[in-house]
Amino acid sequence: MRSYSAITWFGLLRRGTEGTSGGRRQRGLVFTVREIFIWAAVILFLNQLFGAMKEVRSASLQKLVSDLGAIGIFQYMAWYVIFRLLGTSDPTAAARWRHSLIVAALCSLVFLPTSRVIWVSATGVAICLWLFNGGDAKLRAAGTVLAALSVQELWGHVFFNLIALPIMRAETAVVGTVLAAVRAGTVWQDNIITGPSGFGIGIYTACSSFHNLSLAMLCWVTVSKVRCQDWQPRDFVVGCVAGITMIFLNLVRLYLMAWDIDFYHYWHEGMGAEIFAICASLTILSISLYGARTTQGPT
Repeated sequence: MRSYSAITWFGLLRRGTEGTSGGRRQRGLVFTVREIFIWAAVILFLNQLFGAMKEVRSASLQKLVSDLGAIGIFQYMAWYVIFRLLGTSDPTAAARWRHSLIVAALCSLVFLPTSRVIWVSATGVAICLWLFNGGDAKLRAAGTVLAALSVQELWGHVFFNLIALPIMRAETAVVGTVLAAVRAGTVWQDNIITGPSGFGIGIYTACSSFHNLSLAMLCWVTVSKVRCQDWQPRDFVVGCVAGITMIFLNLVRLYLMAWDIDFYHYWHEGMGAEIFAICASLTILSISLYGARTTQGPT
């Protein structure tokens, strides 16, 4: 995979420097802006898949499918939209040498021995799509979706770690207050909720609404950009509705997990966790699709 990335870029750069015979003028750069960004997206996507499969050389097919499925439906959907936007962008705009070298340098970051560097590279490529699009709205929109994917995979987690404690305490306060109102004897403090039976839960980073919120925002950005490449005021209203809905659904799940130990096991690691994941995903996708349905713009 890593060798594939290097060979791919070498081939593109060599293609760009080939001349013509018979005394004709040298062609110089013959690949387009669309081509260099498609290749960049291919390299990033394949490296993400490689990262998901790196532990399955001797594992079963079931483990392989499970690891690939762990990437998530919204991430796959984002990659599909990125490739669709890139593939339908202007096929004639020629790439400049410095743009090609910058994108190639960013993609070479995947050689570094850390899994998160792919999203640093993806962020850089997204910025290039914003800066080097030549006025092509589809390239710019592809950069927006790629940036949203990078935020969901990396930068959102970095930001959340800085503000995790007040967010978890706020979620605990909301869930604990509602439980105390409907079930006497419930108390809460900091990020701990304890019921009248003595059973309690602690709300930690993995349970926070923030993680599901980042997925909701990725879905919203992906759907809105595939429908209309330029931002509309309605898009931001839909984004707020999707975000608030996801936070509400996650608070309801925390409420159910804090009720008693049986509910906790059901909604945290049992069938309830699967039901929540499916229902929440379908709800956010439906909101995003409905919001994009009446948005006018090129597709």
